Amino acid sequence: MRVAFLVEDGEHSSIILDGIFADCYSRWGGRFSLIVPCVGGAISEAYWPWLERFGPDIVYSYVQLSEAKVLDLHERLAPNAYIFHNERNVERTDLFGFKPEYDFSALSSLSLVFKLARYAPAAQTGAPIKVIDSWFTEQPSQLLTDNFGIYHYSTGGGMFPADAAVAASLISVVSPENAQRGIPPDLITLPDETAVYEEFAGRRASALSVMSAQFAPRLEFYVHRWNASLNVVIGDTFDDRLLFWNARLLTPAWLDSELGALRVTSRALQDPAFLTAIGAILKQRNRFGGNGHANITIRSISASATELEEAAKAIRSTSPWGYVALEAVAGVDAIVPSVEAIKQAAVRSHTDKPFLQTSEWTQFSWSPPIAKPPTNLPEHLRDVPPQQWFAEGYWCVDFSMEYEGVEGRYTENVWSLPTRWRMAKAFEHTHSGQTGPTGWHPGGWRSQGGLYSTYVSENRKISTLEPPNAFSAMQWALVSDGSRAQRNIHPPSKVGRMELSNEARYLSGILGLLGGLAGAKKLLLHPFLIDVFATFGGTTNLPANKGVPTANRLRNRLQLQPIFNLRDERERDVLAALIVKASSELKKPIDYMSYEELHTRWKVHRDAYWFANPRTDEPDDPTDWEKIERRTLDETLIELRRRQLLFQGHHWTCRRCHHRNWLDMSELAPTLECKICKEEEDAPLDLKSLFRPSQFLIESLRDHSVLSLLWALSALQSRSMQSFLFVEPTWFYFDRDARKPDAEADLLILLDGKAILCEVKASWSILRRGDITDLVALAKRLRPDVAILAVMDEGRKLEPEINAAAEELKSAGIGFELATLDGYPLDDMPYLH
Repeated sequence: MRVAFLVEDGEHSSIILDGIFADCYSRWGGRFSLIVPCVGGAISEAYWPWLERFGPDIVYSYVQLSEAKVLDLHERLAPNAYIFHNERNVERTDLFGFKPEYDFSALSSLSLVFKLARYAPAAQTGAPIKVIDSWFTEQPSQLLTDNFGIYHYSTGGGMFPADAAVAASLISVVSPENAQRGIPPDLITLPDETAVYEEFAGRRASALSVMSAQFAPRLEFYVHRWNASLNVVIGDTFDDRLLFWNARLLTPAWLDSELGALRVTSRALQDPAFLTAIGAILKQRNRFGGNGHANITIRSISASATELEEAAKAIRSTSPWGYVALEAVAGVDAIVPSVEAIKQAAVRSHTDKPFLQTSEWTQFSWSPPIAKPPTNLPEHLRDVPPQQWFAEGYWCVDFSMEYEGVEGRYTENVWSLPTRWRMAKAFEHTHSGQTGPTGWHPGGWRSQGGLYSTYVSENRKISTLEPPNAFSAMQWALVSDGSRAQRNIHPPSKVGRMELSNEARYLSGILGLLGGLAGAKKLLLHPFLIDVFATFGGTTNLPANKGVPTANRLRNRLQLQPIFNLRDERERDVLAALIVKASSELKKPIDYMSYEELHTRWKVHRDAYWFANPRTDEPDDPTDWEKIERRTLDETLIELRRRQLLFQGHHWTCRRCHHRNWLDMSELAPTLECKICKEEEDAPLDLKSLFRPSQFLIESLRDHSVLSLLWALSALQSRSMQSFLFVEPTWFYFDRDARKPDAEADLLILLDGKAILCEVKASWSILRRGDITDLVALAKRLRPDVAILAVMDEGRKLEPEINAAAEELKSAGIGFELATLDGYPLDDMPYLH
């Protein structure tokens, strides 16, 4: 379970950190919780990249963020829960009053004791694993609790479960003056905290701070500054303790079986016994470095240069087996890895057998709509006896689910959920086992890397999982997510209602006929085929010169009639007359094209290609290459015919009624019969094979911009690495009960976890300034990561309006892109797919 804590230096910050440390050491993987400093009631800006990559399941805040900042946090992180620790409701002002509280119990870090006991050497007294504790009569120091954690602070109790006694027991600090005050006779005791360091150095004691890290998957960063030496932090300020905590998240995963860092103070180092114990740890429990040298770096935010030098001198006096370096850290922001290191971070986990590690991922097959994933327990739970209290808590499981609606660019196409459009609740899952006395049913959310995640336990495993289709996911994100009453601040719904527009069925129909986006790209987006279907009338674009006469007529009327009022019947008639006159000047599309003409056009196209792209090497056999290129047209015509986008047959005119008949190949016979008058005549001997297109295809290309939509989808899919899904043209109703849509989106796209709103135009000639304005307005309402204006044309026009749109969206935290044929050209090759 990944938790990010928001803390600000102030009145209770020290004890807040005590509570956070105790909580984190109690949970498996808790040591890798991220503590984020806040300044002035806001998250430190430097920490946002790390926080976003961390992908917290829960954001737990000790800072009263404004409503706007909480909403921003939801948009940028999409956590399963945002919890504010309200100090006014806390009666206790000690560590237990500031420990985080959740709605459930997380898997305990003590669930590891059974696995650790299996590999531990036989103990002279008691169980093999000795868990460090400080008895109730003592006041443990912050150094002890920070470095090791103690049992009763983390668990809230002092009695060790009897059913775990075979594997572990407590080893507690009990001062000599308190040794006779009701101490259990079987309790293993140590006289002071220095003895704890000595026992840990000799591997005779185990720390919760280590167990909370072992075998837990977490982000591993490749930052030499932090992972090449053991971090020894000098100081006890808020900043120093943050340095100590967060720097451990940057250490190598293979060292997660050790402390990862030590915190000391200048005053503590003046104690000879304590210094000797620290020296023992640095020699025996430090595996940083190489070639047998255990490197050490002494760091501090608060200590002066003199204090750092004195600390280095003291530590060198213990003769550590390695180089001791010094670094004065500028502040808590200096801990944050670089943007490049954050991008390159990968999930890793420590294992005691690196070459025999069982993968944390289990692959399974499923048939939509419902998956039944197998049970996959954390590896260390295999050593836990049944019904053991330490193993009853919840952990998180992530699912990488293939999306069936669109083929992947490289391999499978998987769900990668965005943060801004919160659609995880559109997934449905069920648990096996009992719900428990509270009836708590864990939901799902977006986890690190856009995966779907939920809580499970040994007794509450996932039984079924049903992912949504793309439209249902978008509908949840934009309509349903904020419509329900929430206990805390929650993003509101972005629109009242959404539904697919009339244009959507044409795009869906063409994709269905062509077997998906890949088939549509191959069979419709080649420049030669675009030109062929344009000849049949399948284009939204007029030839450039055809619009000039009408534009001139409109300009001539400008002085007398600058505006056409479409509400006025007379003015509508005048404009309609202009349109009809313009249409009469257009050449009527052809109905049929012969096989010979298609091949003639294809040869002209290929000759033009090779003239513009001459071969550098002469092919071995030009005749064979010519045949291959020519044959690809035949293969394409066959495929289009098979998918009923082209029909092959014979066209003839009846001698009696003059009806123009079309006979498909399957209807050809020696005798032809007119479909109107039923007159028969003999089929000609030189029957000519003709091709005509599907009227649904022509209507889709001409009237519903399907070609430009396919181009935009293909262009954006070419950028995807693992995840790409989309929703066809969609209407939005800002009021749930509205009868007419308020806006329309041409495409809604999820691209590798980014939410994209796309406005698509077939050419610059049909793009209006209002289209850009509408795109900006809708983007500001829907809040995608990026708004894209896609124009299936070359060059740039309306430059001032486009630049203004980009600036306006940038100020709203939304990216803007212009996509044209210059950046995403058509795949023009001398052969067809």
